[in-house]
Amino acid sequence: MQLTTREAERIFNKLEVEAIRSTHHVRGFVTYNGVRLFPVHYSNGRKDMPGHVPKRFAKSLNLALDEFAELKRCTMSREKYFGIQAERGVISLEAVEVSGEQRP
Repeated sequence: MQLTTREAERIFNKLEVEAIRSTHHVRGFVTYNGVRLFPVHYSNGRKDMPGHVPKRFAKSLNLALDEFAELKRCTMSREKYFGIQAERGVISLEAVEVSGEQRP
């Protein structure tokens, strides 16, 4: 499986990753209800990333390779991604109360 910089950028946008660009990399965190869950990053450039990178990128997103392929093909929504994380016990999809406010 290959991963291009453009595909990684699309994944960052879809998951609404809090991203910080530097000279060589884009780093950020997958967040849910304001809580940082997973640190993720990719290198800037226009080429395909080396063969081991997609596997590590999937692991950093807490996804199996087949789930990552679905995310990469843009057939997985942000909601489905967080549904998978909820099934694994990483997050709770129930409303979270923060400072007296209800947040979904």
